[in-house]
Amino acid sequence: MDAIHSRLEQMGRSATTEVLSSQPGNQRPEDLTASRPADAEALGRGITMRTLYQESARNQPHVTTYAHWLLSQGSEIRTAPAIPQRMVIVDRTQGLVPIDPADNRKGALHVTEPGILAALLDFFEQAWNTAVPLGATRPEDPRTNLTATERELLRLLSSGITDDVAGQRLGISSRTVGRHMASIMERLGAASRFEAGIKAAHRGWL
Repeated sequence: MDAIHSRLEQMGRSATTEVLSSQPGNQRPEDLTASRPADAEALGRGITMRTLYQESARNQPHVTTYAHWLLSQGSEIRTAPAIPQRMVIVDRTQGLVPIDPADNRKGALHVTEPGILAALLDFFEQAWNTAVPLGATRPEDPRTNLTATERELLRLLSSGITDDVAGQRLGISSRTVGRHMASIMERLGAASRFEAGIKAAHRGWL
């Protein structure tokens, strides 16, 4: 992790225009603390910074505190229920991605190949365009009364993945997945998840 933080600092110091980052899952307080000097230095030089967090990060006080500090320094922050894998892209010419998205401690890959960077940038921009600025509320869909997280959860579970995997992609626990599904089933008047899936599809929720 020290080597990763060191490389991120080097990338930040070399930035001339922008830094884009996607930060899914839970953020460790020590990682945010380690990032602050490089972020402050880059923002102080007028570098544009855009950061994506998962919707669940709004419930993590240390993350929201850090995110609001970034906002106060001129950065842009948005959240979405599901976002691309962890990545940092500097000046659209170099990026850093985890070797194993499930475990950042296994190391990171420094990317400079234009083809790979173009794909990463596409993922980032697609997520950014559908994300909500920090501080703004994401209203429920007036047609379905589903939140963005609930709609994404329905989509994930309908594809056949487990609660644990869906929770990992949304940055929430499997217990929270269960609570969301119980609420959705109650609104649909469904006695089982299978019935909920049929009714959700029939109503055009999927």
